[in-house]
Amino acid sequence: MKVEDYNPKNYLPQGYYPWPDKINANVEQMGIDYRNWIDTDYVYLSENIRERYKSMNLHSCSARMYPYASYERVTPMSRYVIFHTIFDDQLEYSTKEEVSRYCDRLVAIFRGDDLTPEDPGYFIQAAKIRDEFRAFMPDEWMERLAEMFYTVTRYGAQEEANYKSTQTVPSLALFKVLREYSIVIFPYFYLVDAEFNIFLTDEVERHPVIQRVRSLWSRIIAWQNDIQGLKKELSKDTEVMNIVIVLQRNYNLSLEDALTQAMKIHDDDLAELVALQEDLPDFGKYQEEVKQLFLGWGSLIQGLNTFYQVDTNRYDPECFAWPDKEPEALF
Repeated sequence: MKVEDYNPKNYLPQGYYPWPDKINANVEQMGIDYRNWIDTDYVYLSENIRERYKSMNLHSCSARMYPYASYERVTPMSRYVIFHTIFDDQLEYSTKEEVSRYCDRLVAIFRGDDLTPEDPGYFIQAAKIRDEFRAFMPDEWMERLAEMFYTVTRYGAQEEANYKSTQTVPSLALFKVLREYSIVIFPYFYLVDAEFNIFLTDEVERHPVIQRVRSLWSRIIAWQNDIQGLKKELSKDTEVMNIVIVLQRNYNLSLEDALTQAMKIHDDDLAELVALQEDLPDFGKYQEEVKQLFLGWGSLIQGLNTFYQVDTNRYDPECFAWPDKEPEALF
């Protein structure tokens, strides 16, 4: 198989997952808001990069991931999805130390730090996300979101930066652990809490089944992302942290064989996840809330895949918002 012949729809077609495929009723207004944010608080990016982000229709990603949220609740969710997408993209070539610096400042803002005159619009958006969520979610929930943002950035994005800078790949075993965090999806699950106005107690939150389910969901979205974005990543030599590329380099596989192995890993994780959903332990009075979260988490996976297939040019190599400034330009 040649790279130019690769089509992710042959591997992850729309409707691949066993959860509802819906879109938020506020999607049109979300699009208006999204483009306004790009032109208001992301002006430190070049006009070319801003136009590329507008063409990606990232508001549709938020609308499909959180289809049940009211407009009040989906607005900070959409801000977060856009903010985090730009964060991830524009630090593509950053060092571990640079990623750490940005992470520390963002976590401080999420936890309540005031903005300074030196903070660009990127950090202004982080403060708006914090304030909008605080209007309807408890402070303890916001702390969970901030802590999880730190965790995925510290143990995911920062660790991944080392491999990108050296153009080396880890073993498959290590990659599976790192990619679970470097996909930086764990905070998105807490947004489902906000979607349904649910706040799990610490006892339920720490339950091993909940922790395992979140791990599987994160991995599935990582494999989904790697398969959907493969053509973009194969268009440059700088991207190595993709399950298909890791399989190729570790085992000297053809592109087609590596894709087959990647899909097997994806489908095995999906099968385990569905089995756990069908045989939940007893969460007592929180049983129905946990079931509702499963619906939201499943819709997130399904919606994200549909977004890739239907709504966006994001992973077209010619349309991706490759960084055109040094990371220091963010400050």
